[in-house]
Amino acid sequence: MPGIISYAVSLPSLRLPASAYVENWGVCEARGLKQKAFCAYDEDPVTLGIQASKLALKRLGRKFPKIDALFFGVTTPPYEEKPSAATLPTALFDYNDIRVTEITGSPQAGIQALIAAIEYCEALPNRYSLAVAADAPVGKIDTHFEHALGAAGAAFVIGPGGGVANMINSLAITQESFGARFRRQGEERITDLELRTQGNLASVTAIGAKFSEIKGVGVGRIAIGAEPAVVRAVNRVFGLPEAEVISLWSQIGDAGSASAPFALAAAFDKMCAGDTVLAVGIGSGATAGLFKAEKGLVSNRGTGITADELIGCGRMVKYIEYLKHKRVFSI
Repeated sequence: MPGIISYAVSLPSLRLPASAYVENWGVCEARGLKQKAFCAYDEDPVTLGIQASKLALKRLGRKFPKIDALFFGVTTPPYEEKPSAATLPTALFDYNDIRVTEITGSPQAGIQALIAAIEYCEALPNRYSLAVAADAPVGKIDTHFEHALGAAGAAFVIGPGGGVANMINSLAITQESFGARFRRQGEERITDLELRTQGNLASVTAIGAKFSEIKGVGVGRIAIGAEPAVVRAVNRVFGLPEAEVISLWSQIGDAGSASAPFALAAAFDKMCAGDTVLAVGIGSGATAGLFKAEKGLVSNRGTGITADELIGCGRMVKYIEYLKHKRVFSI
């Protein structure tokens, strides 16, 4: 049975404290945010994806397997035409006979890429795939929702045996959401009607109802990429009052399609063999995967940095430097 055989996360090098918005705007509109990770002028989702992938492959040792397919989940790729996903294998491997699929258009894309990579290996036994989720959503600097926008990356190597974790179920719901953020063709920055919390709550409630139909499944953790108002409702809507909810939103910001995969990796950092985690990506619906940790998890994570450790490694900057990296001012 194919599953996850290695994983890793990445973050940009810079951090902005929520207090910077209070000092310069009088308030931080991202309630619950403590700090966020953001891309420097020379970083983007592709560089974050490459970094996470290199770390995940490194955890497998010097002789990691040949990757047959790569699935990239991202909402803000550098190019509208020209697959950004093609840059990843060029940077990672010395071969080009690899299938590349780019999944975009929704913050669900990261979890969708992970599930697609697993299903690829289920359909083609004894092959290996790489699922990469990386994102850095961008909004107009004078909008309220921009305060929350962060950046992150996560990568998962999929192969026979699934020594780290196996997916035991997946589910999805799709629904139009009036409050969902969007980015029209030709636009660099997203637009948000600032009703997103209502839409996300509706999506979480709908997939929670779908999950309740699955009988006899114990879940110890829920990894989700969502704002605090949604996170507070998760235990109730999934009917899992004792499950630990893991969301790094308050520490890294809204990392788009990478939010849920990053939270999943953070959950793996704390799990033991036999533990379970439900990873949920949200955006005009929701996609979820239920994973069970295997015996190889502890040894795999012991060879790299944890998500919590990585969060603490960044350099805090002042708001004026943040604006320079956002190209509001010249560097």
